[in-house]
Amino acid sequence: MSRIIVLGAGPIGSTTAQEFADRGDQVTVVTRSASGPRRPDIDLVALDAAAPELHDLARGADVIVNAINLPYAQWATDWPPLHRAITEVAERSGAVLALIGNLYGYAAGASPMTPDLPLDPPTRKGAVRAAMWEDLAEATRAGRLRALELRASDYVGPQVTAPMGAHAGPLLLDPVLAGRRAWVMGDPDAAHTWTSISDIARTTVVLAGDERAWGRGWHVPSAEPRSIRQVARDYATAAGRPEPTVTKLPRPVLRLGGLFQPQLREMVEMMYQFDETFVATHDETTTTFGVRPTPWKQTVAEIVAGRLDTPVPVPA
Repeated sequence: MSRIIVLGAGPIGSTTAQEFADRGDQVTVVTRSASGPRRPDIDLVALDAAAPELHDLARGADVIVNAINLPYAQWATDWPPLHRAITEVAERSGAVLALIGNLYGYAAGASPMTPDLPLDPPTRKGAVRAAMWEDLAEATRAGRLRALELRASDYVGPQVTAPMGAHAGPLLLDPVLAGRRAWVMGDPDAAHTWTSISDIARTTVVLAGDERAWGRGWHVPSAEPRSIRQVARDYATAAGRPEPTVTKLPRPVLRLGGLFQPQLREMVEMMYQFDETFVATHDETTTTFGVRPTPWKQTVAEIVAGRLDTPVPVPA
């Protein structure tokens, strides 16, 4: 039995905590509000991840998973001090630090992205994330800690319930289920990699405990690339709904919405990921560790079934 600390209880943090617990590990989830999976084998602790008390909590831990997901607007100001605090906790405790990352660090147009590509972020938010990993990689090379990064593309799964939680989440699914037009960002027909939240959790559990994974970034195995229009069709087919109507959201409308919604305002910078092909490979992860992606049809079926069990009003 290993002692695991998961920072963050969003879709990824909660699913990862449950994956570790299912394996029989002792799991503690840390959030400011003590939120997280309500089950007897997972301890929920109310604590800021930057609080000094985290050092005491982490004493004797085997793995710390940083699954915190800050709002875009806070990345430049809040991530650097929070990252430094978490890194110090990992250094002092001796725990392996698994950072849940993304593909923002690669250059625009680098598709297909492989984990050996140099980090050359085209955006401010990408620069923040790239700096976080480069700091951990340097600390690992210096022997101060053991760290790895799990890089996933835009995630999908029944765990996503917030309307703005993901591009292929309720924002796309609910209009498809209701037979209404789905407005999407970028080219609806551009190939895109989508990563199952369950696969992020499974990959984290496997790689965090394997010393071959430490000191570098790994791509989470993901299903074959699909355009967001194809994803909408897959949802419709699984739910027995008619052919969906998917329309590109005009950029001026997105910019206008950003005047009132900070998350939308920050999305403008990330549009390059949806205006063109955005595909990542995971061959090395599968070859080295045997982790394979969940079949896409299974992921779609779980997403649709989960949403139909919790119907929500769809705005016109």
